[in-house]
Amino acid sequence: MRCKWRYDNKTAPWRKPATFLLKLHVFSIKRFFIMNPVKPDPYQPCPCGSGLKYKFCCYAKGQALSKEHPLTLIKKSLDYPVVQCWINENWQQHGLANVFVIRQEPNLKLIIGVYLVDVLCLGVKDTFCNANLDASEVKKLLISSGMPIVEIDYEDARSLVLGAIAYARTLGIEPHEDWRNASYVVDPQRPFVPKFTFGSNGEPMYVQGPFDDADAIAKRLLAKK
Repeated sequence: MRCKWRYDNKTAPWRKPATFLLKLHVFSIKRFFIMNPVKPDPYQPCPCGSGLKYKFCCYAKGQALSKEHPLTLIKKSLDYPVVQCWINENWQQHGLANVFVIRQEPNLKLIIGVYLVDVLCLGVKDTFCNANLDASEVKKLLISSGMPIVEIDYEDARSLVLGAIAYARTLGIEPHEDWRNASYVVDPQRPFVPKFTFGSNGEPMYVQGPFDDADAIAKRLLAKK
């Protein structure tokens, strides 16, 4: 197996949680339909669709969720629906995909999983997650810099993230350590449909970032030759 090697200092802004992978355009967020959710009226029908008034349905659950630790909620991500997923435009050309998966809690707070995916070699290179976020906080994540993003189907987002991890593992490379928690948002135990190819022309292509442990990565790749 051959491995191409390239250094690219453009990966620097994407390295650490809360500041990395946030190169997104304001105009891309016009269709972010949960941007300003209205607080439910206690005496109006519950947003869950049960037909009961909110006060006698999900109100107590929403109050309890607001007091939960974010990690507790993240571990229960599958209890809450996915409301939107985003990915940077032209990620195939860059070899790096910024994937955002957003779920909504009954109290209208949001859970988000964010994944920096190296589709050429390293798989999930960095990731973070959080819960009990206001829509305005998620909006700031999505518009805090300058790379256009587009919506992506949830199953396609899963296929990209999980497929990249599977590919990287064939090279002896495990996902970022924070994947342990962020994985809950994308249901890693359920099978996914392979929809994407990884590497470059059938071979891994390592694009070295300024914060990579390049020696360790090189040893793993060479061991797989």
